[in-house]
Amino acid sequence: MNFQMNPPRRVSLADLIKQQDQERGLKPMPLETELLLKRVAEGGYSGQFLADAFLSAYRTDQAFPHSLGGLIKLDTEGFRLFHEILHIRHISGWNDDALYQIEQQIKATLKDVK
Repeated sequence: MNFQMNPPRRVSLADLIKQQDQERGLKPMPLETELLLKRVAEGGYSGQFLADAFLSAYRTDQAFPHSLGGLIKLDTEGFRLFHEILHIRHISGWNDDALYQIEQQIKATLKDVK
């Protein structure tokens, strides 16, 4: 038998993300950080829901303490922010240091809101 081995093909991260987008049928949306922080600072149900969503998405070992059925309580802007939070690690060029800074701002804001 004569097997011909092809060298492994290199794939860029951008190509992987593009392929993932096509397979999922979703276009990841970048997080509107300032809007998220504003909504968290406003408090209430949606502020807490969005804060917990971000903290859970960023710290993958942290449970999300809400029912996803609670999404119906969010307005359109809150629902969009939730969707953006789900994509924080699927946006090309995401940066862990930036996500960490957002996490720290959310935690500080939650201390002030309570």
